[in-house]
Amino acid sequence: MTSNESILAGRYQIVKPLGGGGFGYTFLAKDLQLPNTPACVVKQLKPQFNNPQELAIAKRLFDSEAKTLHDLGSHDQIPRLFAHFEQNGEFYLVQEFIEGHTLDREIGPGRKWSQSQVLSALRDILRVLAFVHSSQVIHRDIKPANLIRRLRDRKIVLIDFGAVKALGPDSIGRLREEGNETRSVVVGSLVYMPSEQLAGQPKFCSDVYALGLMCLQAFTGLSYKELPKDVQTNEYTCALAGAKVNIKLNLGLAAIIDKMVRYDYRQRYKDATEALYALERLLKNSNAVTTISTATISTATQSSITPQPTSTQSTARSTQMPPQALQLEEPEGQIELGSRFYIQRPPIERDSCETVLRPGALIRIKAPRQMGKSSLLSRTLAFAKYKGHQVVHLYFQQADSDVFGDLDLFLQWFCASIAAELDLDDNLEQYWQGVLGSKNKCTKYFQRYLLMEVNAPLVLGLDEVDLIFQYPKIATDFFGLLRAWHEKAKNEEIWKKLRLVIVHSKEVYIPLNINQSPFNVGLPIELPELNHSQITDLVNRHQLNWAAPQIDQLIELTGGHPYLVRQALYQIAKGRIDWEKLLQLAPTEEGIFGDHLRRQLGNLREDAEMMEAFRNLVGSDSPLQLESQIAFKLRSIGLVKFQGNLVMPMCSLYNQYFRQRI
Repeated sequence: MTSNESILAGRYQIVKPLGGGGFGYTFLAKDLQLPNTPACVVKQLKPQFNNPQELAIAKRLFDSEAKTLHDLGSHDQIPRLFAHFEQNGEFYLVQEFIEGHTLDREIGPGRKWSQSQVLSALRDILRVLAFVHSSQVIHRDIKPANLIRRLRDRKIVLIDFGAVKALGPDSIGRLREEGNETRSVVVGSLVYMPSEQLAGQPKFCSDVYALGLMCLQAFTGLSYKELPKDVQTNEYTCALAGAKVNIKLNLGLAAIIDKMVRYDYRQRYKDATEALYALERLLKNSNAVTTISTATISTATQSSITPQPTSTQSTARSTQMPPQALQLEEPEGQIELGSRFYIQRPPIERDSCETVLRPGALIRIKAPRQMGKSSLLSRTLAFAKYKGHQVVHLYFQQADSDVFGDLDLFLQWFCASIAAELDLDDNLEQYWQGVLGSKNKCTKYFQRYLLMEVNAPLVLGLDEVDLIFQYPKIATDFFGLLRAWHEKAKNEEIWKKLRLVIVHSKEVYIPLNINQSPFNVGLPIELPELNHSQITDLVNRHQLNWAAPQIDQLIELTGGHPYLVRQALYQIAKGRIDWEKLLQLAPTEEGIFGDHLRRQLGNLREDAEMMEAFRNLVGSDSPLQLESQIAFKLRSIGLVKFQGNLVMPMCSLYNQYFRQRI
């Protein structure tokens, strides 16, 4: 066991143990390499086996756990992953320290929550769990000990994503015996585990079941063993549990919890998003439900809680801090790494991050403006850097205009810019000599200099390459060069170190030979608009208490366009406009979308054929069939969406505005 004062990975100093179990130990630590040595949590896994096959399985599961935590850590109510590593044959995770207490100090025999407290906690947990499920992750161990009420704002934080526990000797043994490393192992707490999870087949609704069972315990104050079951169906119900302690729960809320804990998983809500939708609808439509207070636990309830140790995160408390105000972010440009307002669109982030690690990878990210391309690129590059790769994020807007007048000058600028980002001397005079053409010189520069100088894979993020489309001669040669390098990576070891991520908005209409284009190889990623679940999550992150019908209106207005959605939520959360006024002014020059709409109008005025086609679209009450190239041009600037082979305006905002303007 790691001792107090141990220093891991040269920076994490163990302060004290927080807990331990069959899978390892958890420690409070401090990061010696950051100012003020902030606290963090170190999880240590101690594999109890030495067989190479077992260790390989353990490493796979451990890496999977780290990847999951990295992907989910963008949510404000999930601890961020700072690092994961192996040391002396043991695995370690380093996570954000959450100051507060776990809910097993609030939920237990003799401790009852009011209906308002149950509602508030259920809503809070479902919101974060909906995010987890939308990321295609099943938690598998929802229980009070894995939920922390954060001290600074009383929000509930979800911890301990169970896959680490799958590394125990018993689970590894089962995997080995079955000869199937992809088989799901039984992970979780038996008290909260439904039958399908116990059989090794967890589903999203398995998490819903565990949360429903928690709610039954919370409002009755009964232990798991004391909760009564229906003698005929063998199921838990709110009516039976409430009758045992002489408590009546609102019928609508009881119906939701009853559905959450159905024995047959097919009769439950399929995931947390569906359960959250039902709860929001109840709160919107029912006057019988007690109004939810932001302070979910009364002072009297808090004072009755007896401190108990936790098994994962810290229960340390300090001087009471006032709740922190929500820090909103202006919805302009790319979203910062670590921002709570970045919404994942599974499986896109996972696909991009997995692909960029492959030798010779090429990723193409395409979407209209303000859809999140640069934000995805920055996260892909950050993940590659986290994995030890060298990364360069190149913005073609930074080049002087005269650079695009000559291929040789452009390629020299390209090479020198990359060298500068890698803190290397450009050494162009050494490698840019002889009678060979510019493309050959550039290739030699990469092969003999850049790729030889870096000791790790090199990832180039080429942002907004649309600018190059304006210069057909440069574009034809440059993109042909990128394709040639990608092909070299299939056979030449040195070129396998190079990975390319290309970002563009518009369709590629320049004439490129099919065998010389990078736009028909590699992993294509076309960013979609946000869906209902993702927009609901974003509404919650702006701390807006909207019901489903209001969210539906926002989707109809914006079509799920990320920038339009964020702009609306930002302005409302800031208190600058209310919903009714926003709807009234949205399709006008005075509204909050005025700049965006004028830019789109400018795009149409640059192409008479697009203007005429879109005029016909907004003048029609039904989708139309357009000439293919025109349809894709309109889609590339985000004005339309496809319905089979037919085309229609992207959203009611565009429909209303352009009917008046064109």
